[in-house]
Amino acid sequence: PLSVEGGFFKETYRSKSQVATPSCRCAGTCIYYLLSGRQISSWHKVASDEIWLYHAGSAAQQLLLFPDGSWEERTIGADIAKGQRPQSLIPAGTWQAASLLDSAADSWGLFGATVFPGFEYQDFQAGDSDALAKAYPAAEERMKRLGLL
Repeated sequence: PLSVEGGFFKETYRSKSQVATPSCRCAGTCIYYLLSGRQISSWHKVASDEIWLYHAGSAAQQLLLFPDGSWEERTIGADIAKGQRPQSLIPAGTWQAASLLDSAADSWGLFGATVFPGFEYQDFQAGDSDALAKAYPAAEERMKRLGLL
């Protein structure tokens, strides 16, 4: 199915184990996540730690906006010699968005995302790119160049 923030996803794992949180949650979840062409993973954040994992295809440019006001760009891919990383940890409560490094119409990138404690839709918050650009002015120009604004 098409995800709320863009791209396509398929949940592949939901732990049967529960962890003690205010709402008693599953211990972890995992999805496949596919971006194609000029699709983007739009601004969003979740209430748990998330790890993006590169699997195949184009690498992705990921922008993270941290709660302390700082920001970071990461390239999630297989070419470690060029500074890409096959994993990216996104701390709970961090705004995130991503676009493919290769934005040709026929390009694609396959990723995985694991969330601990497990992902629940009530923990998902969509972001407004204009509001985030105002809140993180140092990242605004990069947001524009990556097509995330």
